[in-house]
Amino acid sequence: MNHLFPLVRRLLLFASIAGLASLVLPQIGVVATRNSAYESALTDNWDAAAAAAGLTMFGALEIWWASWLWLSVAGGMVDNNLGKGLASALTGGALICVAGVVLVTSVFP
Repeated sequence: MNHLFPLVRRLLLFASIAGLASLVLPQIGVVATRNSAYESALTDNWDAAAAAAGLTMFGALEIWWASWLWLSVAGGMVDNNLGKGLASALTGGALICVAGVVLVTSVFP
């Protein structure tokens, strides 16, 4: 049971960071793309843009975790670091692909 606490703590941290990204990144996109078609696309579909930003950030954090498990000395001390790193990398890649599908189908059709 004690081995689940670090996993839950990491997932809560990643979800919090992804939630903050989904709050901030679409507004930065609207400001950066003023007076263009991208601005209207982002403001018309802000919920999909926020979901895509959150999914992208969560996927990037999962890929970072996989890289840490594979490439650092401390990650080498974790039991089954290659298997856990592969699962994290595949999960992160899938989340980024889903974010791309959301962007292509909802925000920029």
